[in-house]
Amino acid sequence: MKFEVPKIWCERLNAGDLDGVLSLYEENALLFATFDVQPLVQPEQRRKYFEGFLARPGAGVEVDETTLVHSRHSDGVYQATGLYVFFYQEGDVLVRQHARFTFIVSVDESPLILHHHSSLVPNAEPAE
Repeated sequence: MKFEVPKIWCERLNAGDLDGVLSLYEENALLFATFDVQPLVQPEQRRKYFEGFLARPGAGVEVDETTLVHSRHSDGVYQATGLYVFFYQEGDVLVRQHARFTFIVSVDESPLILHHHSSLVPNAEPAE
């Protein structure tokens, strides 16, 4: 089983590839997004969320590879957890937001995100 979705998701987000990011989600996937207060279940909700994030100048994400853990749930499903840092420009300031994530991914046909939970890390130290 290949555990590629977190890497692909980050690459597409960093490239500003909105449709590429959205194509990784199963149609009814649940997204608990880092910067939204409500669960996002509909494809149009996910589109609006990522459009908003990618509209920020310099928007992107960095995964802390040392925290990445993969767990097989069954032959066709795995979980990936870890930490990442979202970044974007606000005026002259580079904002860096530490967050934690869980992806639950089905790999039955092509890898699709079934569930994605991302939340800010409380009292995170500023990234260097």
